[in-house]
Amino acid sequence: MKKALKIVLWALVAAFVLLTFFFLWRQSRPAAETYELLKPVERTIYQSSIATGQIQPRREVYVKPRITGILTQINVKVGQEVATGDIIARVSVIPDMSSYNEAQSAVEASNLQLQEAQREYDRNKTLFEGDVISREEFEKSSHNLSLAKENAEKAQSSLDIILYGSSKRSGSVNTTIVKATMSGKVIDLPLKQGASVVSTSPYSEGTTIATIADVSDMIFDGKIDETEVDRLTVGTPARITVGSSLDRHITGTLEEISSMGVKENGTVMFSLKASVDSDDGTTELRAGYSANAEFITAQADNVISIEETAIAFEDGGTYVYKLVSADKKDQKFERIPVVTGLSDGIYIEVKEGVTEDMVLRGNKLN
Repeated sequence: MKKALKIVLWALVAAFVLLTFFFLWRQSRPAAETYELLKPVERTIYQSSIATGQIQPRREVYVKPRITGILTQINVKVGQEVATGDIIARVSVIPDMSSYNEAQSAVEASNLQLQEAQREYDRNKTLFEGDVISREEFEKSSHNLSLAKENAEKAQSSLDIILYGSSKRSGSVNTTIVKATMSGKVIDLPLKQGASVVSTSPYSEGTTIATIADVSDMIFDGKIDETEVDRLTVGTPARITVGSSLDRHITGTLEEISSMGVKENGTVMFSLKASVDSDDGTTELRAGYSANAEFITAQADNVISIEETAIAFEDGGTYVYKLVSADKKDQKFERIPVVTGLSDGIYIEVKEGVTEDMVLRGNKLN
């Protein structure tokens, strides 16, 4: 009985040892390599450069007053269409006391000169009718009277403009009325009624009362990195995406590239502008939308392409591995040289060496 028990124990030990060696042997064997399988596909491949910016009107004007005063009336609303000459607002004049005093003094002085010229004219007229003075001397006094009247009217007109913004001499010209200087849509009214406004002068840009733009002609106004700018040329097509609607498809054309870059946050950026040629959006394309413009720098239409992970760069050449055995546990491949073309970073054009019916090796799965 003891002998039989020993035999069983030794048999179990031997079996354990054998199983251990078998397990270690299996573990030491290299695992079968399995790869993702890829199919060549016909597609369009393109390279592009991205610029960030905004949608802006091509033509935009800032309407400013011609006098300093108080904004007493606003006749338009944001979004309203206006034509050139339409009244935008009215300004009430606030006379500058220094200018008012000078104008008032000029009126009084000119009136005194007019009175003196009138007396001289009356006296010379009587003398001329009595044949005491010559016609030439009489006409001189008449001319002086005319000049005095002109100076008096001019001084009074200057005073009226300071007080009221217009005068009899100016006729239909009224500086208190602010008119549209172009046809378009009112896109901004930064002031409210009662605000103070300043006229444009050599020392001041003046206060903007309204912004008018032609929203039927929009452009993309953006910037691009210096590493990308050399790939662009005027006339390059663009695909524009606005931040308000990523599904909106807008096409454009590059119109202008700045010749000088500006350093921003350590990077040199170049300004550019692109036209908005077509837009499939159902809503208005508003000024100020943030947008990205993708400029197509190279394109290959309807070409055989594969994922770049299928390309192997070996022995100074470019290759793919074609599947020759479909056994999942023991995949076998044949190396084939290929000629590649345009790449977009994900897919690459294959000009020679690959057909659509091939199955190619991709990334390793295990």
